[in-house]
Amino acid sequence: MKQLLISFILILSIQTYFSQIINIEEKRYKNAEEGLQGNIDLSFRYTQNTRSVYQISNNISLLYRKEKLTHLFLNNITLVRSNNSDLVNYGYAHYRLIHMLSEKRFIKWESYGQIQYNSVQKIRQRILIGSGLRFKIVNSDSLQFNYGWSLMYEYEETTIPEFSNVIRNSNYLSLNWKISKSWEFKTITYYQPSIGDFADFRISNESTISHSLSKNFSIVVSVNFLYDSRPPVDVPVNNLNTSLLLRYKFKP
Repeated sequence: MKQLLISFILILSIQTYFSQIINIEEKRYKNAEEGLQGNIDLSFRYTQNTRSVYQISNNISLLYRKEKLTHLFLNNITLVRSNNSDLVNYGYAHYRLIHMLSEKRFIKWESYGQIQYNSVQKIRQRILIGSGLRFKIVNSDSLQFNYGWSLMYEYEETTIPEFSNVIRNSNYLSLNWKISKSWEFKTITYYQPSIGDFADFRISNESTISHSLSKNFSIVVSVNFLYDSRPPVDVPVNNLNTSLLLRYKFKP
């Protein structure tokens, strides 16, 4: 029972501590109206049996839109401890300024800043500052295809400790495909090589396919993959996470 409980908490948090590259595509608001909108979630969970396990987390997503400018702020912190040992200790804060360059919303200029930490992957802190363009290549009711490019400054400090200052060429491709009324596929791939040293790069992919079983129930399969050519010492270059979940949505 003890192992089952800890495993369940880790499953709830696995998406959080796995990610080195934050998937901003999943956090974007579609057809956002002008003004302020978003959500703030705070949670605390404590269990006491043969071991004490507690989880503290917050998830903030705020967006303010005025004419052609959009401000997006994201924040997530997750801590899971068992008998004074961290099972998960992860967090990030992300701010993004989005400027619509095209009246048809095909081209956007985006600037962003981010700070994150991840004790499991030995990242004491990582600071990102970047700016670039986002292109909406296909936009229909059933298919959305986007490409994003930016130059990004990265400062990283590990728990070893080690330090690095890198300028990266950050690229991503995202695809949302409504295959049918019951099937939907989403995927995004990031490629972030270091300028001047292309042997130093990261590749990340997050993909999900969902199937609606009924009006309210759906089953979702997700696969997350990360390759980091130069991770901290004792951290593997490959990370793979797969999950299967049953989702219930309240619909009118």
